[in-house]
Amino acid sequence: MKIDSTSFGSITINGKEYEHDVIVNWKGEIKKGWLQTRHLVSEKEFFDLSKENPEVIIIGNGQYSACEVSEDFIKLAKEKRVELIVEDTPHALQKFNELVKKGKKVVAYMHVTC
Repeated sequence: MKIDSTSFGSITINGKEYEHDVIVNWKGEIKKGWLQTRHLVSEKEFFDLSKENPEVIIIGNGQYSACEVSEDFIKLAKEKRVELIVEDTPHALQKFNELVKKGKKVVAYMHVTC
């Protein structure tokens, strides 16, 4: 599992281009991402992302960091002792690749616009 690259409106994973947000995990699963509230990663997304009990959740908050993470999401991550990393999507994909290579249980929501 390797996230190859991203540009505005797309992300390439294992050589395949996706033109929508994605959720990826350390097992190699890729799903279409969909935010309940536009440009806000909220409590609902926390529950979706934490189903597999990851050690780390990465939020790629867009090409220009315009997607926000709710305080509820941050609070839940702290309560559940899940490391949370929020970075612009180009940097988030690098962090995801590094952690997967180290054998970490990591799941990521990658927002591909804004």
